[in-house]
Amino acid sequence: MGAGLLERLVSNRISTSTPASRAVSAFSSGFGANTSGNFQGLANNAYMRNATVNAGLELLATSAAEPKIVGMRRKRAKGQIRAQTALWRAQGVQNKAGAMVLDAMLAKAGYTEDLPDHPLVKLLNNPNPFISGDEMWGSVVVDRWLAGNAFILKARTDLGNASELWRLRPDRVEIIPDRTEFIAGYRYKVGNETFTFPRRDVMHFKTRNPLDPYYGMPLLMPILDWLDIDNDMRVFLKTFFRNGGSGPGSILTLKTGLSAEEKEEIRERKRRVFGGPGGAHEMLILDNTETTYTQLGLDRGLRDALPKEVWAMVSAAISMCLNIPGSILGQLIGYESSSYANKRADWQVLWDVNLTPLMGGLGNTINKAMLDPEDPEFGGIDEVSFDISSIRALQEDEDALQERARKNVGAGIWSFEEGRLATGMDPAPTEGTFFIPSNLVPTPIERLGAEAEAEQPVSQPLDSSMAIAAAFQEAFRDPPKVGRPPLLSDPGARATYDKAMALRAKNPSWSWLQVADALHISERQLRRYRGEFEG
Repeated sequence: MGAGLLERLVSNRISTSTPASRAVSAFSSGFGANTSGNFQGLANNAYMRNATVNAGLELLATSAAEPKIVGMRRKRAKGQIRAQTALWRAQGVQNKAGAMVLDAMLAKAGYTEDLPDHPLVKLLNNPNPFISGDEMWGSVVVDRWLAGNAFILKARTDLGNASELWRLRPDRVEIIPDRTEFIAGYRYKVGNETFTFPRRDVMHFKTRNPLDPYYGMPLLMPILDWLDIDNDMRVFLKTFFRNGGSGPGSILTLKTGLSAEEKEEIRERKRRVFGGPGGAHEMLILDNTETTYTQLGLDRGLRDALPKEVWAMVSAAISMCLNIPGSILGQLIGYESSSYANKRADWQVLWDVNLTPLMGGLGNTINKAMLDPEDPEFGGIDEVSFDISSIRALQEDEDALQERARKNVGAGIWSFEEGRLATGMDPAPTEGTFFIPSNLVPTPIERLGAEAEAEQPVSQPLDSSMAIAAAFQEAFRDPPKVGRPPLLSDPGARATYDKAMALRAKNPSWSWLQVADALHISERQLRRYRGEFEG
């Protein structure tokens, strides 16, 4: 490595004419300080050799890499945004797919602004010319499981701008403690070379570790013994078949007497030869003595070689640690209930209890590292997050959602507007043609509870007897009940309108929707009042 390139790496300055890939390529070989515990052992024995762990971590990595990173700028206070979101949810957006609808409505109402072309959003989704965003964040997930830590380097240009992001192998990173600043920086060791980076140039994603304030704990560490059992069973099974299904060992009987030292020597030789799964089918040979040999066998063959109960316990432990339902990993314990409905529910559980909190935690770390108020490198943006609104497993089944909306609107539990809102459409359309079933009567909310107007009798030619009967019925008929007066003559409507105008005058920054919410009426009703009373 040239002195010029080494100097730029130590200061974390990468020339605009020297791609960051050339600098990071120096980290492609060698081994530095193993500060992440069992990273190499877990990578070799778990991720690379254990099929269940590999499938689980790959599933988590690819799933976590599925959502893209989006950026947002708040145009109103957080409290106002939370209040408005809670109101819309109370009006019908209860399903998880509604998150996308709410985001769009917040932007449309002027509460937030999406920033798809912001430099930070582009950088996080396209970290460098050789690694895509999904590869980067998938690697972060795997590193957290195998090492408890994941590190991303902000590679800078000569001007000091963070232009690329690169993954650092966690077992080569050493945190430099500081008495006042907690962390002074990071050392990256490759063979005999050490590179030092300032704290602001490294994003550190770590898990909880009750014994270390600086480094996280590998998430696979609690099942190391189970992984050893799983790997030993696999080796034993392989040896079992290579030896034609023979038993686990043999017995050597001696007809001559042996001293205690000789017996102990034989026992020690047996332990050396037969110790571990690789020696399960070995035979002990002694010379210069008369012996008999007895092969041990398995009475039930494969059932003894690989007990189903033990295998199920190992599989359950791995699934529990990875927090992935067994049916998704294709394990025997998951196939016991493998219907489509159960698998769909398992995918929802996976995202609800595992991936959604994981993505939120990664997003928080990115925001803290890239949008530090004390280091405003990226301006004009308030927050970045992983957009999980389009994740299929988090969306309510479309047929079930539509059926629920139709039933609730038809039963009068939801309003027309709430039904449209729940199905992801504009709740208050201004144009279009709608087909209303004949058995439904559209009723504005201000007319709910009012008595229906009496039907006018149809005039028919009556004979004298019918005329007498009609006169008799008319004499005893109850007077017709009158509904609410016209809007301009309705004192209640006028009072509501006056309250609305008073609230608007007192709170000029409020929208008409907020005014309507404060009066517990719909914005559509308030617009009707304004149209009538303002003429």
